[in-house]
Amino acid sequence: MAITTIRIAMLNTYMPVPTVYEAKGSFGDIFHSLLSKAAARLSPTLKIESINYDVRKGEYPSSLLDVDLILLTGSGSSAYDDDEWIHQLDAYVSDIHVNYPSIKIFGSCFGHQLVCQSLFRGHGVTVEKDPKGWELGVQTIQLTDDFRSTFMKTSKTSGLLQNSPMEDIPRNMRLQFVHSDHVKISAKEALPPSFVLFGNTEHCATQGIYQPGRVLTFQGHFEFDRFVNTETMKVFGATWKPEILEGVMKSIDADDDALLAAEMV
Repeated sequence: MAITTIRIAMLNTYMPVPTVYEAKGSFGDIFHSLLSKAAARLSPTLKIESINYDVRKGEYPSSLLDVDLILLTGSGSSAYDDDEWIHQLDAYVSDIHVNYPSIKIFGSCFGHQLVCQSLFRGHGVTVEKDPKGWELGVQTIQLTDDFRSTFMKTSKTSGLLQNSPMEDIPRNMRLQFVHSDHVKISAKEALPPSFVLFGNTEHCATQGIYQPGRVLTFQGHFEFDRFVNTETMKVFGATWKPEILEGVMKSIDADDDALLAAEMV
């Protein structure tokens, strides 16, 4: 039985808060664990290999010959910040998309925003501070019909769902959230024709984008569970009013669809 190995360059754009790092390692480590388990559920012949890079320090793969996917993690920074490492990452994503068509791209939260900023520059798409404020805890995403139909067609064609019970993509998905920036798209038609929108929540209209077989992004965090988001909010919300932080913690303590999201990736 031939093994298919997916080789991932984990582009870490931030480090987890100390309690999370001590328990689970880097965000790249967390993604590796979740994606390895998802691969095992989908196919006995699918294997995940990954290498961590800290792009804030200018670390990138020395060669792309052994890279199937670049994965951009979440960050405490903003995609529009005037930092050299962000400019470098922005250019890197664009270069990968234009010049390395066999390499797939995934971005989570900040990664989602930076991918959109990089790929849709000139298409009326911007990343900005969300005027509605923070989106936090477990929230429900309404997936678009375009995404659901396109994703299932592509997945069935690839043959990777041979062991999955997934017959269709659900209309809703619940994920953990912690973000105060968002991707603003002037109109659905602003996206290049090969892309579709992933979904929306009541708070945020652009929950991700999808280019079949090539690019996928999530605004939410399937790599965050109750523990990770709780510990993260203890740090991010340290100066917030106690009653506000208490409400956030309650919203974090809920079931989500992280397993399904990992299988999608």
